[in-house]
Amino acid sequence: MKPAVAESQDSHARIHAVALALFARQGYDGVSLQMIADEVGLHKSSLFHHYKSKLELALEVIAQVLEPVVAHLRPLAEARPSIDTLIGCTGALSDHFADQPAAARLLLAWITAPDRSELKCAVTPAVDELDREFFGLIIGWLDRARRAGSIRKLNVRQTVFNLIALTLFYPATAADFAGGVVAGPEAFSPNARRIRKRELEIALRGILEIR
Repeated sequence: MKPAVAESQDSHARIHAVALALFARQGYDGVSLQMIADEVGLHKSSLFHHYKSKLELALEVIAQVLEPVVAHLRPLAEARPSIDTLIGCTGALSDHFADQPAAARLLLAWITAPDRSELKCAVTPAVDELDREFFGLIIGWLDRARRAGSIRKLNVRQTVFNLIALTLFYPATAADFAGGVVAGPEAFSPNARRIRKRELEIALRGILEIR
């Protein structure tokens, strides 16, 4: 790899990391390119060398955040739908978001953003493709599992958003309550992770299993 290419990739990685942290902490509207440039240690004009606008950077960060999430859900495309497969996927996502709670917060903010917001109106092909695959994997699994009799009859689209809430809400908010009576002193400790995955399994079986 040529030094200039490696340096450019390193700059992009640093910009992405800072942008993710700031967007997750202060929201898209509360962050400026100047803030990102200051945090990275670049002049704003240098940041414009990489990105034309804050929106372009935010959408690239969202795509980067979505990629591993979609990867963890791809086992749902298996031919035979099983609740154990879904529990395995959500457990993997639980660990992933425990390592990267800022990613969970950004995704939750993006999913719940108003339809006319800048982030929702200007989706790039990369984000659109990952978004479609994300929802397609979950909806497809639920539909196949329902038809196969592996889960009880339910409203697929409502269940999708219940699953998103179960998976995203805790890691997106737990850091805010760490040290208090809600999340405890170690919201993402090994023991907390085990408890969280067990609770997810209980919740999913309660929602999906045939009674």
